[in-house]
Amino acid sequence: MFKAVKKWVIKRNLRKSMKTRKRHKGFYNFKTAKTVGIIFVYDHLVLQAVEELKAFLSAKNIQCKALAYYLDKEVPLKLVGNPYIRYFNKHEVNWCCKCLSAEANLFINQNFDILIDFSITNIPIMRHLPLLSLAKMKVGRYSYPDHPYDFVLSDSNAKPGVFVEALKHYLLTIDMIN
Repeated sequence: MFKAVKKWVIKRNLRKSMKTRKRHKGFYNFKTAKTVGIIFVYDHLVLQAVEELKAFLSAKNIQCKALAYYLDKEVPLKLVGNPYIRYFNKHEVNWCCKCLSAEANLFINQNFDILIDFSITNIPIMRHLPLLSLAKMKVGRYSYPDHPYDFVLSDSNAKPGVFVEALKHYLLTIDMIN
């Protein structure tokens, strides 16, 4: 009973938040984008893939910022001191899935050209962040009902490095249609 009520409250709060958010959609690729945001759940392999993508984007003069959600009690050392990665954990999310982290709220309010979601988990906050983001184009690897993505790379079971390679391939090859 409590889980059903909690799920209803979470959906209601999300719908309420979505009504007040105005997003200007657009199509971008790695030739036209100036800013990219990356959301991921911290894992050693995922962090390596994010760093690889960051290096690639920096070489193309694209500004990149990332937001990591970590599951541990303590902040992983690889996240501490990283200038382009902000982070938060479950203690900064309330019971109805509202993010209390100032870093996460600043991130979702930024108007990125492209938002890339690396997460493939079913953690509610990781499903809500892309929905609430003001990014013009949203790219993800996990498709679910009412997903927020404008572009989905379908192989959600692929390793993060394979996802980065596919992302580079498609967002370099696809041109804007006028």
